[in-house]
Amino acid sequence: MAIGMRPVVHKTPKGPHRMVRLSLGYSAGQGSVWFGAADAEFPSVTDLAFLRAATSLAATGLQAARAMHEREEASRAKDEFLAMLGHELRNPLAPITTALGLIRKHRGGASDPYHDIIERQVTHLSRLVEDLLDVSRITRGSIELAVEPLRIGSVLARAMEAASPLVEQRKQSLSMNVADDGALISGDLTRLTQVFGNLLNNAAKYTDVGGRIHVEAAASGTHISVGVSDNGAGISAELLPRLFKIFEQGRTTIDRAGGGLGIGLALVKNLVELHGGKVSATSGGSGKGSTFTVTLPIAPQTSAMPTLPPPAPLLPEGHGVRVLLVDDNEDGLLSMEAFLLEVGFDVAAASNAAAALKVAAEFSPAFAVLDIGLPDMDGYQLAEALRRQQSENPVRLFALTGYGQADDRRRSSDAGFERHFVKPVPLMELVDALSDFSGPSRS
Repeated sequence: MAIGMRPVVHKTPKGPHRMVRLSLGYSAGQGSVWFGAADAEFPSVTDLAFLRAATSLAATGLQAARAMHEREEASRAKDEFLAMLGHELRNPLAPITTALGLIRKHRGGASDPYHDIIERQVTHLSRLVEDLLDVSRITRGSIELAVEPLRIGSVLARAMEAASPLVEQRKQSLSMNVADDGALISGDLTRLTQVFGNLLNNAAKYTDVGGRIHVEAAASGTHISVGVSDNGAGISAELLPRLFKIFEQGRTTIDRAGGGLGIGLALVKNLVELHGGKVSATSGGSGKGSTFTVTLPIAPQTSAMPTLPPPAPLLPEGHGVRVLLVDDNEDGLLSMEAFLLEVGFDVAAASNAAAALKVAAEFSPAFAVLDIGLPDMDGYQLAEALRRQQSENPVRLFALTGYGQADDRRRSSDAGFERHFVKPVPLMELVDALSDFSGPSRS
């Protein structure tokens, strides 16, 4: 650290002072600190030692603050990039998913091997996009769990259903044994399904064609343990300690070996820990299979399952409820319009806000499904304009967007949207929402 050893006399409000300058870094651009005293002997050797120590501490503090600021800026830029990436990837996925649904419906639901390939790959790409965005949400602590009492068997059944296409494709056997004693866990059904779905897909990827996967669940004391075992590729002793690290690189990385992003197991670990549980992995080594064990706490007072309200009655096909679709993605707009017409809705479409308001004035829709990122007027502004225009016959509003983070959902709710659909929209979920009698719908 450079030091101005020779004092310079300066006039100050308290009279002449002997001043010395100590640099805060190794270059002129990093700043300096001036010290002064009226003492004619300043600075002594002792003074310089103390001043040098004080300057060093100040420089270290400034460097740490600068580094923290740069990390925060980098993290913010990364989050913004991931959100934009998710939005841009979801836009083309939405019309592809909808078109695939239309094709299958036109074929009477019949299976076609090439159609199945496209569906599997689109589903895989959608899952990668969601995993990538979940990483950002978890690192920022913005994952919000919708906690409810759950039976572990129900969660595992949903996860097995989600993993079954890959298991069937690889001609593997998938079995489950659940020792159900009535115990419940407190958890988010969607997130826990994601946890066990990731583990089952992972097992299927790293188990040979014709291999075996087994799920075992049992309650013990205050916890429920679930083991997902396979007779597949196994895990090397070198990899085991790094298995749950995010973006783990290298040829031995289990996530990347099958073509993933290296984030699936990291997501599993974080989601399990958010539920107050833990996850671990064991393996006899390469080629000797592996077992992933998830342990979750049993919920207190699990004497009875909550009584669920009866499902809202659904309108039959051909009911003709009027739906306004607004999306500036022409392919997405046309494919969704075609699908909703196919299942019996009366649909009007517009690709911008001005056209939407003009159509709505004549069409008087019961529902409006609005893309948030419109070019001329965003979906929030359009929603407000539609409410003013349709004040005598209120329109029910659904948001349609590529952004699905907690802040995005909160903002759409605050703006009066009943539902927040993230592209690609699950088509039957949209149909169910548009067929829901519980709100003020009209034909």
